[in-house]
Amino acid sequence: MTKTEVRDQALELPESERLALAEELWASVEDPNAYPEALSLPQWQKDLLDQRLEENHDDPGKPWEQVKAEIWPTGS
Repeated sequence: MTKTEVRDQALELPESERLALAEELWASVEDPNAYPEALSLPQWQKDLLDQRLEENHDDPGKPWEQVKAEIWPTGS
């Protein structure tokens, strides 16, 4: 059975069963030891993330209340 056939059959399931299937599929790859090469970042991405964290270390950004006020000026 192909991936497309599996997907098509899964999409025919009721919503609750699709959700349960999605949870089971996610749990099957959630363990980073299961497929470490598929879930790990290449070193250049780790380095870039570390660089960005360091650049923003002294400036954590705007407080949530300020951002929210800019997005929703009415205070929603």
